[in-house]
This record gives sequence, structure tokens and C-alpha cells, in this order.
Amino acid sequence: MTTILAAIDDSAAAHPVLATALALAPILDARVLAVHVADADIQGGTASETAQSMNVTLRRVGGDPFEQIRQMANEDEVVAVVLGARARPAGRRPAGHLALALAGAITRPLVIVPPDAQPPRRIARVLIAMKGTPRSARELVQIIQLGAAAELDLVVVHVDDEDTIPAFSDQAQYDTQDYANEFLTRYCKGAPEARLVLRVGLAVDEILATADEVDPDMLAIGWAHGLDPERARVAREIVARSHVPVLVAAIKDPAT
Repeated sequence: MTTILAAIDDSAAAHPVLATALALAPILDARVLAVHVADADIQGGTASETAQSMNVTLRRVGGDPFEQIRQMANEDEVVAVVLGARARPAGRRPAGHLALALAGAITRPLVIVPPDAQPPRRIARVLIAMKGTPRSARELVQIIQLGAAAELDLVVVHVDDEDTIPAFSDQAQYDTQDYANEFLTRYCKGAPEARLVLRVGLAVDEILATADEVDPDMLAIGWAHGLDPERARVAREIVARSHVPVLVAAIKDPAT
């Protein structure tokens, strides 16, 4: 059976991480395995208590958290990884270094959960964000098709800026609808019920504003792999500011 790997620690973030993994499990037809990277001689604690209370098997391993989770994520049966964005809901809300490092290193879908998230028992609505010209849309096609197969309510938000917005005629309402229909046909094949929200402005602000409006259970976005931190700037800021779990799909080369 396939596995969703839920990486938890001894913080309050353990509960929303496991709750998100359990809500995702029926969609992926997978079981949830919790992993706590800690010293082998440490027993008990929030991680163990949370896993036990939610009836999830816990594997405790020693070593470096990044290396251990990265290696486990590459196991054949693992189909997704879920972990916390950071330990505490208060403060400036920066995303944790472990979440950011793994997002740029693993190819499995990675769900990053803010500590103040309130995951539902089941995922019903997913907001899929496509920034600018969607040359990297192919990395999100699998997510779109999977969501359609699971009969989720899929909302796609596509953000243009002044350089990428199409030139519409005097009958803008008709041209906008044609543009939306063409976009959905091209990038959302297999999801005939998907809805498209067109926004113009700063990508991060418009994506998060759309999330506030449509109230999704999860937000999905591509994450560009590479050494240049600017390549994943939008995704990093969304992870840092989102109040709902963010699924990041690896983009190996967004320029092709």
C-alpha cells in the first residue's frame, strides 16, 4: 500500500500535520505513517502522544532531520510528504528552514502545514495557483487530474501582471470568457468542472486574496528547484503567509 509520510516533532504543530495527512489519505488511497526524527533514547512527548491519539503509526529515527526525511521521501511506496511550516503560530510567520529545504530537494508532492491550520476531516476544495504565463503548468496537471478523479471542487487562480495580461477588445467580457475557456481547455484537461479565477497584480497578494475568498482546504502551487532563491520566491512567500496547508509540486526547470 502507498504511504503518506507525516513528519512531526514535539510541538503543537504535530496535530495539524497529522490531521492534514489523514484528510489527504483517501484522495491518494494511502496510509499515513508518522516519523519523528529525534534522539533514539527520547521517549514520550507530544509527537508520540499525538500519533497515538490519532491512531497513526509512529516511526522514530535518529540523525539529521533533512537527510532522514529526504531519504524516506524517496522510498517507492511514499506518494507524498506532509510536515509543518514552523513550530509556533505566533510571530512574523516565517517558514521554517526544514520545510523550505525539503521543498527544494524532493520530487514527491510536499504539503506544508501552518501551525494554526484547522484541517477538515476530508479535503473538498483545492485552490491551484498559476502565476504569470503558465509555462510550468505541466507540473500541476497531475494534481488537477487527481483532484478531478476524487471529485474535488477545483478552483484555479491565474495571475497576470501588466506584461502578461492579454489585450482585450472593447467587448472585454466576451474576450475574457474566451480566454478563460481556452486556459481551462489547455491546462485543466480532465477537470471539466474546474473554475478559473483571473486576477491582475502581484502574484502572492492576489493568490492569497483568492484563498480568502474561496476558502479552500488546501492551496497548490509549483516550486522551482535550483540554487537561485528567486526562482521560488512566490512559493516561499505563500508558504510563509498562508493559513491553509500548501501543496508544492516540484518544478525542475520552469524555463522549458
